[in-house]
Amino acid sequence: MYPSKGRRRDGPAGHALRLLGLMVCVVLSSSFVLDGSPNSYSQFRKWNAATNGSLELEFKTDQPNGLLLYTDDGGTYDFFELKLVEGALRLRYNLGGGAQIITVGRDLNDSHWHKVMVSRRDEHTSLSVDGTALSKTSRGKEFDFGKFQSNSDVFIGGLPPWYNAKLTQLALPSVVFEPRYRGSVRNLVYADQPGSAPRRQEARQPRDIKNSRGNQTDACERQDPCQHGGICISTDSGPICECRNLEYEGAFCEKDKAPSEATFRGTEFLSYDLTQTGGEPIVSTQDAISIYFKTRQSNGLLFYTGHGQDYLNLAVRDGGVSLTMGLSNGKQEMHIKPARVRFDDHQWHRVTVHRRIQEISTITSFCRVSAVVDDVYAEHSHVAGQFSMLASSRAYVAGSLNPRALLGARVHNNFIGCLKKVEFSADTLRLNLIDLARTGSKLISVTGSVEYACSSGDTADPVTFTTRDSHLVLPPWEAVKTGTISFKFRTNEPNGLIAFNTGVKPPRVGCTSDLFAVELLNGHIYLHVDLGSGGVRVRASRRRVDDSQWHDLTLRRNGRDGKITVDGASAEFRTPGESNQLELDGPLYLGGLGPSHSSVNTPPALWTAALRQGFVGCIRDFNTNGKPIDLTSYARQQDSGSVRASCHVLTGQCTPTTCQHGGPCSEGWNRPLCDCSATSYTGPTCGRESATVSLNGTQHISISLGPEHLTQTEELVLRFRTSRPLGLLLITTAANAADRLELAVVAGRVRASVRLGDREKNLLAGQNVNNNEWHTVRFSRKASNLKLQVDSAVPVRGMLTETILGKASTLEITSIHLGGLFHAEEEVQMTTTLPHFVGYLQGFIFNGLRFIDLAKTMGLGFNNLIPTYPQIKVSGKFTKNEHTNIYKAVTFRSKHTYVGLPLLKAYSNVYIDFYFKTLEPNGILVYNGGKKQDFIAIELVNGHVHYVFNLGDGIITMKDKAKAPLNDNRWHSVSVRRPIPKIHTLTVDDTFEVFSSTGSVLTFELDSILYIGGVMKDMYAGLGTGIVSRQGFEGCLASLDLPGESPSLIDDAVVPSSSLLTGCEGPTKCSHNACANKGVCVQQWNTYACDCDMTSFTGPTCYDESIAYEFGPNRGMVQYTFPGSRIADTEQDLVALGFVTSRSDAVLLRVESATTQDYMEMEIVEGNVFMVYNVGSNDHPLGDIGVKVNDNTYHVVRFTRHGANSTLQVDDFNVQVNHPQGQQSTVFNSQSAIYVGGKWNKAKSRVERGFSGVIAGLVVNGIRVLDLAAEKDSGASVRGDAQLMTGILDRNELHRMQQTPASGYGGVGVLDELVFSGAGSGCRDDDEDECLPAPEAGSGGDDLITPVYVPPQPRPTSSTKNKLDKDQKSGKLEKACDDEDCFDGSGSSEIVTETDHTITPSVAIIGTSTTDIGTSTSGITSSTSAGSSGPTTISESMSSWNTNTGMEQLFTTKVETTIRETEEPSSPIHVTHTSPDLFTMGPVDESSPMYPHIPDRLPPAPGPPIYYPPTSYTPKNRGRERINSEASEYTAMIIGIVASALIAVILVVLIILKFKSRTDPSYKVEDDKSFQQGANATLLGNQVQSSQANVGYQMNGASMQRNAAPVPLPRNGANGKKRDSKDIKEWYV
Repeated sequence: MYPSKGRRRDGPAGHALRLLGLMVCVVLSSSFVLDGSPNSYSQFRKWNAATNGSLELEFKTDQPNGLLLYTDDGGTYDFFELKLVEGALRLRYNLGGGAQIITVGRDLNDSHWHKVMVSRRDEHTSLSVDGTALSKTSRGKEFDFGKFQSNSDVFIGGLPPWYNAKLTQLALPSVVFEPRYRGSVRNLVYADQPGSAPRRQEARQPRDIKNSRGNQTDACERQDPCQHGGICISTDSGPICECRNLEYEGAFCEKDKAPSEATFRGTEFLSYDLTQTGGEPIVSTQDAISIYFKTRQSNGLLFYTGHGQDYLNLAVRDGGVSLTMGLSNGKQEMHIKPARVRFDDHQWHRVTVHRRIQEISTITSFCRVSAVVDDVYAEHSHVAGQFSMLASSRAYVAGSLNPRALLGARVHNNFIGCLKKVEFSADTLRLNLIDLARTGSKLISVTGSVEYACSSGDTADPVTFTTRDSHLVLPPWEAVKTGTISFKFRTNEPNGLIAFNTGVKPPRVGCTSDLFAVELLNGHIYLHVDLGSGGVRVRASRRRVDDSQWHDLTLRRNGRDGKITVDGASAEFRTPGESNQLELDGPLYLGGLGPSHSSVNTPPALWTAALRQGFVGCIRDFNTNGKPIDLTSYARQQDSGSVRASCHVLTGQCTPTTCQHGGPCSEGWNRPLCDCSATSYTGPTCGRESATVSLNGTQHISISLGPEHLTQTEELVLRFRTSRPLGLLLITTAANAADRLELAVVAGRVRASVRLGDREKNLLAGQNVNNNEWHTVRFSRKASNLKLQVDSAVPVRGMLTETILGKASTLEITSIHLGGLFHAEEEVQMTTTLPHFVGYLQGFIFNGLRFIDLAKTMGLGFNNLIPTYPQIKVSGKFTKNEHTNIYKAVTFRSKHTYVGLPLLKAYSNVYIDFYFKTLEPNGILVYNGGKKQDFIAIELVNGHVHYVFNLGDGIITMKDKAKAPLNDNRWHSVSVRRPIPKIHTLTVDDTFEVFSSTGSVLTFELDSILYIGGVMKDMYAGLGTGIVSRQGFEGCLASLDLPGESPSLIDDAVVPSSSLLTGCEGPTKCSHNACANKGVCVQQWNTYACDCDMTSFTGPTCYDESIAYEFGPNRGMVQYTFPGSRIADTEQDLVALGFVTSRSDAVLLRVESATTQDYMEMEIVEGNVFMVYNVGSNDHPLGDIGVKVNDNTYHVVRFTRHGANSTLQVDDFNVQVNHPQGQQSTVFNSQSAIYVGGKWNKAKSRVERGFSGVIAGLVVNGIRVLDLAAEKDSGASVRGDAQLMTGILDRNELHRMQQTPASGYGGVGVLDELVFSGAGSGCRDDDEDECLPAPEAGSGGDDLITPVYVPPQPRPTSSTKNKLDKDQKSGKLEKACDDEDCFDGSGSSEIVTETDHTITPSVAIIGTSTTDIGTSTSGITSSTSAGSSGPTTISESMSSWNTNTGMEQLFTTKVETTIRETEEPSSPIHVTHTSPDLFTMGPVDESSPMYPHIPDRLPPAPGPPIYYPPTSYTPKNRGRERINSEASEYTAMIIGIVASALIAVILVVLIILKFKSRTDPSYKVEDDKSFQQGANATLLGNQVQSSQANVGYQMNGASMQRNAAPVPLPRNGANGKKRDSKDIKEWYV
C-alpha cells in the first residue's frame, strides 16, 4: 500500500512569488531564449500527465549540460525531470513505484533544433528524440501522475530561486542544484486541463515585467568581458558573467575567490539525508568527490555517501588515505600510503575520487574507481556487478554521530582539522558542501558549532631537517639588551648546529663579532654567546638529549647575564668584558649553515660549524621574544625538499644490506648512516667508487683554504696504499704561524704530529702499513685531545701539554698538502724531513669535505672559476675504476613507465649519480619541476646525455662529450653536481663538462615529486622548451644516489609502477605469437610492441576492441577528408577493418581521389566481400566467394595493394591474390576522402548501398578513421544513422568477436572468472592503452575479459570429392576432360593431377623448377594421408580466379610448399600442377612490400608474363551498382548447365562413397602423431606434427580438398576436424 501521494502547495502568495521570480526570457516568434543565468527559468501551466498524457517540445543549444524541464506532484513522490547530460537527453521520472531513467541521443548540443516527446500509457513511459525512442515500465499499481490540483507548474530551464529554501516541496530536491539550461525552446505542447487536448503553451507572464528585451543585439558578441572561463550572458543592461570556475568571482570573474573553509574539532560535521524529506536520491552514471584537508590526526572520517547498501567511505587512516566502496555485491578497498610520505602533517592535501559506470550488458555493469592524492599518489580499481547508477541519498562530511557504524568504516573517529573546497559532483550536479552549509542551505544539516575559517598556519607545527645541509634562514634575533628565545627539539643524532646568529658589521678594533649559537655536541646542548668583548660557552644539558624524545630549551638574557634551561634544568652564565648589548644584524640560521660553500664566518669555538655538521631532527614551537615563528611557512618558501613540514619517527632504517662493501650502519634520524671510511667506496650507502690518485714522488695534491682559517677541532680520514717504508702523507701550513699538522709513514707505521704554538705531540699507530695494501687513517683533534687510529686497531690517544680552550687551542691552516710539500705559487718542491709519498691516495676527508672526490667531480681546472672556494690542485693521475658497481638495478619496460620519489633536495646544491643501459636513443631519465619556471631534467637525446635546468633566469643545456652514442646496451655512469651556486658539472663516464652561471638566482625552487624514467602522460606537453624528449626512458637504471640516500625505485617510490622490474633484463625478442589477431611484432628494448593496423583490434597486444560505429537501417556514413598537407599519391595501400552485418549487399568503405577517377571500394555482394580498385587503367575486383560474411558474426578483412597487384584475406581463410596482366597503372593519385558505411552520391546528396551493422578498427594506410571521428577531428564527420558504440562486445544481439589471443595467456581455470587487467605507474589515467605491453596478459586494458576462443569456420561451399577408393589406392585418377576441350565451366569441376611413384611427401614433377614457400599459410589445411600399402603421392593445385576479358586457358602452376611444425620443420611437400606451357616461377621474396602485414600469403607474380585461371564472377546486384564481368551471358548459361551436371556427378560419387565406407569404416593412423587441420591450423600454434599433409585447393575462394588417401571423418566433429579443448580457447567480454 503506497502512502498518499499529493501535498498542498502554497496559496496565492506563493503563486505570486513564483511569478516575481521569473527570469528574463526572449520570445522570438514561437521560440524563447533562456540565458542560463543563476535565476534563469520559464514557468508554464500544469501538465495534465494523467495516465496517458504526452508532452512535446523542441530545443536548440550549444551547452552539453542543463536542466531542460521539471514538474512534480508538489513534493511527495511523482516527478518528471528532463536534462542534458554530456550532450545526451536524460529523462528521470517516478510514478510512485520507484524512479526510472531513460537516456536517448548524443551530441544534442550541436546548435540544431531537436524534437522531444515524452508520452505515457499507463505503466509505460517513453522518451523520443528526433524519432529515436526508448521506453520503460514503472512498478506499482497506481500510475496517475500526482493530483492535478496539487501538481506543480512546468518549469523550463531551471526552478525559481525560492525553492532553495523550500526543498521539502520538491519530490526531487537535488533538481535545485542542477545547472540551468542555456539555449532556445519552442513548440512546447501538452494538455493543461483534464480532458482537454494538447495545445501549444505560452509562458506565464507577470504584469510588471516586459515580455522581451528591447535591444535584440547580442552584447557578448560585441565584447566578451568574462575571464577565467566565465560564461557571458547578454542582457538589456549589457553583458554579465556567470563564473563557472568556482575559484573566481566578481562581475567579470576576475577575482580569486576565497575558498570555503571550515574547522572541525571532532564533534562537528555536515550532512544531508534526502530520505528524511521523502525526496529521491541523487543518481548519476559518474560522480566525483574533491576535498582539501589539513590535519595532525592520523585517523578521521573525511566523507561518506551512500544509498541503501551501496556506499563510499573516504577517510584518513594511519597517515594515509583510505577508500572503501560497495556497489551491489561488489566491494573494493584502497589505501594510499606512499613510502616515507604522510598526509597527517598539518599541510594542505587534496584528495579526489572519481567513479564511472559502464554498462557491459543489460544485467552487468562495470564501475571504474580512481583515487588521487595531491595529483600524484593514485590508485585505480574497478567493481563489476548488477547496478546501473550511482546513488546518494545521504552524505556526511568530517564525521557522523557514530562513524564506526557506517558501512565500510575503517576508522572510528571523526575528523579533526581543516577542510576546504569540499565538492560533490554527480553528472551535471555540482555541490560545494561547505559553501551550502555556510550560506544556510536547507539541504545541509550542520551538527555542532562549525567555524568557517582555518588558520593559515600554526606556529606549533614542527619541521624536520633531513640532511646536514638543510637549514632555514630567519630574521635576526632582536635582543640588544634583553631577549628570550625558546623551542622544542628531538633527534637521535649526537652532533649538529641548531641555531646561529651573528653580526654582519665589522667589529670594533680589539673586539669580536657578536654571536649567539646553540649546538648539540656529543649528545649535549652547548650555548655560545659573545657580546663583542669575549665569548662564553655553556653546557646546558645535564643528560644526553639525543634520545629521540622532545626536549624544551629556553634562553633568557638581560645585559651580560643570562640563563638557559633544558628540560627544567637551568644553567646561568655571564659574558666577559664590559659590553652588555647583543647586536645581531645578520640572519638567524636554524638547523645549520647550509652547504660547504656557505660564506658565513664562524668562530673556531663552534665545533659543529667547523666540522660542517648541521642538525638533523625536528624543531617546533620556535619563539623569539615571546613571538611565535611559523617554521612551516619558511620551509615552504625556502628549502621544502630538505626541510619537511612535519615530524615523524621512522625506526629500523638499517638492514644487513643497507650499507655495501662492509661499511657499518648506524641509525640516524629517519635515515641510515653508513661509515664508508674503511672502504674504497663513497656515497650514501658506500656504493660509489672513490676517486683514486696515483703519486710517483714528484706529484702532489695541494688544497688552499685561504687566510685566517682557524679551527679548534679537526677530523680527517685518509686511505693510502704504498710499498715504501717512508713517505709524507699530509702536512698543513700556516701563513702567520708555525702551526702544523702532519701525517706520515715512518718505518712501516703511521705517525701523527701536531704543533700548536710552542706545544707539539707525536702519535704512532699501525704496523707494516707499507705492504702495498689499502689502509685507513683516522685522526681527530678536539682542542688539546688527540686520537689516531689505523684500520680497525685500537685508537691511540694523546694530549698536548695542557687543555686550554680559546686562542691557545686554535690551529691556523692556510693550505693542506698531500704526498709532498710544494710551494703554493711557484710549484717547486720544498724541503721536508721525509721523502715524498709514492703510492695511491683516496677517500681524503677533512672536516666534512671529500677533497679528492670533489677534485675529480668538478674537474682539475675548476679552481680558477671559484675564487672564494678552497683551491685544489692535483698533479697526480686519477686511476680508472676497475669495475662498475651496479646495485638496485631496475628495468623500465616501456616508454610509458615511470616512478616518483620525494622532492629532490636541490635547493642549494645538486647531487645526482646513476648508471643506465639502453638501446633507445631518446627518453627522460630524471625530471623535477619547480614552483615557477625552475626545473631539473636529465634526458637522452639521440643517444647522448643532456642535463637541462632552469634556475629562473633561463634554460641551460649541458651535453656530454662522448664520441659515440650511449644507447649501446652498455652501462654508463652519470654524475650531476652543483657544488656552489654558480657552478654546474656533468660527468658522463670519463667525460667532463662544467658550466659557470652568470645569473643572479642562487637557489632551485623545486616542487612536487622527482620523476625517474619519465613523467605522467599529460605532463609532456608542459615540459620546458629545452627538454627535447616527449617519451620516457626504456632500459635499465641502477646505482641511483641522491643527497643523503640511495633510494630503491621499487621500495621507496611514492608513485610506484607495476611495470618496473627488479634487476636489469636484457632485450626481449619478438616471438611468432606475441601479438594477437595477426598483429605485427615490433622489437623494442626489453619488450616489444604490436602493430595492430591490419587487425581491426587495438591495445598493447592487438587484443582490445577498437573504436566501433553502428550504422542503422536509415543509412549513415562516416567521412574523413584528408587535410591539404596529407593528400598524397600512393603506390601501395593497406586497409583493414572488422564488421558485423546481416546485409548481403552494401558498400563498406570507399576511397576517392581529388583529381582523378582513381578509387578503391570494399563492398559486400551476395554475402561475399570484394575490393574493387582502379588506379588509372581498369577496374580490378578481388574477392572471396568461399566465405559468407552476412551471418551477423564478426569478420576481419585485410587488403593490400602494391601497384596493380593486390591481396585480400577474410578472417583466417585463404589469401586471395590478384596479378592483373598487361600494362597497368600503379599509383593511386591524390587520395582525398574516405567514406565509411556506403557510397556517397554527390548529385543526389544521399548514401547509396548503405551498410547496416557495426564497423570497427578501420585503418586505411595508418589512418584510424573511426578513432578520428570519435575524437571529433576536424577532418572527420558523421552523418545520418551512424553512432559511436562503446564496444561490439557490449551488444547482446551480436555474436562475439572472434579473437586470437596472444601467447601465454590464461590457462586452465580462468574460463569462469572475471579477469581484470591494468594498474601501475604512473598510469594515473583509467585508460591503460599507453602503458606497458604485457605479453603475458594478452591485453593491457581494463576490459572485463573471460578467455574463450572460437575458431572461424568457412561457410559450406562446393568441394571436390574423391574418386573411388580403389582408384585412390592405385594412384590413378581419371581426368575430367582433355586439355584441348577444357574451357570455363566445362568438365566435372574436379582438379586433375597426375602422379608418379615418387616417395612421399614429394610427388612427380611436370615441369622443371619449384617454388619454395617457407611457412604454411592459413589457407592451407593439413590432414592425415593414410594408406597401408605402397608409397603415396600428394598432388594439389593452388589457384585464384580473376575477372579478365574473354575466356582464358585453364592451367596449373607447380608450387613447392614447406609446412613448418611447432618445433622443427618437416620435409617439404611438393605440389605439382600441369600446364600446356611449361614455365619457371621465381623464388618468393617474403620481404616484398606487397605483403607487409600478411604472414599467410601466396607468392607474388614472377617477372615473366604468367597466365592465371579464368574467373567468370557475375554476381547479382539487385539493381544497384554492379561488378561486371566482361564474359558473355552465353558463357554464364554454359556455366549453369555444367553446374547442374556437376551436382548430379557429386551425388553419384557421394552414394558410392557411402556404400564404400560401410565396408571399411576405419583407417590406420600412427598413434605418435597428432594433427590439426582447417583454416586455423596456424592460429592454434602451428602445431602441425605430421610430415604428410593434405593441402586444400583454392578455387574462387572455396576451400577444396582432394586426398591421395582416404581420411575418415571423426565422430565428434565435422569436416574431419578434431577439437582439442586444451588448444582451443574462446575469448569474449
